[in-house]
Amino acid sequence: MTNVLVTGGAGFIGSHLAERLVERGASVTIVDNLSKGQLDNIAHIAGDVVIERLDVTDGAIERILRERAPTQIFHLAGFASAPESVQAVRADFDQNAVATLNLLEGIRSVSPDARVVFASSAAVYGEGHGVPLRESDETVPLAPYGVSKLAAERYVGVYAKVYGLATASLRLFPVFGPKLRRHVMWDLMCKLRDDPDELVLEGDGTQVRDFLYVANAVDALLLAADDAPAEGEVYNASDGRAVTIRDVAERISEAMGLDPRITYTGDVRPGVAQRWTADTSRLQALGFRPRVSLEEGLAETVAWFRAESARL
Repeated sequence: MTNVLVTGGAGFIGSHLAERLVERGASVTIVDNLSKGQLDNIAHIAGDVVIERLDVTDGAIERILRERAPTQIFHLAGFASAPESVQAVRADFDQNAVATLNLLEGIRSVSPDARVVFASSAAVYGEGHGVPLRESDETVPLAPYGVSKLAAERYVGVYAKVYGLATASLRLFPVFGPKLRRHVMWDLMCKLRDDPDELVLEGDGTQVRDFLYVANAVDALLLAADDAPAEGEVYNASDGRAVTIRDVAERISEAMGLDPRITYTGDVRPGVAQRWTADTSRLQALGFRPRVSLEEGLAETVAWFRAESARL
């Protein structure tokens, strides 16, 4: 049995990752303060799972590392909204940069041989420029969230180079799928549920996103933990299929059996990038291939949303 620690393991991506790890035969420790994560996300997981309710900024993380002795650590806990970070700068910094530094110090002290994978974000790039972004491209964040993620990512890299930790970071492009109760996909489905005849989109619908289905995100995280050089390097992670927000809205409408009139506000919230597409050749060189297509991912997400709406 492999001992694995997942911070933020009761959250959206973390709960999917924890479930897959248990399926692989791992003994999983979930560290989550449950400020955003939900026990319902992991209640169904049958296997060797220990849940520690604490904040990563808490000094108790060293005790967890000492007791559980993980060989792999996935750091997914943190502030998770670029627009919200504009109004909550301190919380964003504490939950991303400070928490990551605290965890790395604990790992350096207690678990220096563990392989560490950090879930960074494409938000570190900022606006984007209409062509696929490479890991070597300039990073000019648009919101405090991108700054805190970039700071955390740089700490992860420095701790590999200076202290010899085995670390890697994945710059996740927008992840979607079952159990995500926020962001664009959720908002679109909620709007269509509440008004099947008219759908109002922010901006003009031409914003471009390179989405990542959650099962593919888990594949990427596991691949990095298992096979990456883990020398502090970073990887873009996306499904490699850029689409406009209008296209996404039309596909979700079709999956829900609806044909609404689509209108636009023309306004975009501060901190929101316009064009994000990813060059994933570095991750592909490790062997990454998205297993679930955009169409399949949307169908599974809509099916979950319908079940969730009926339950509520």
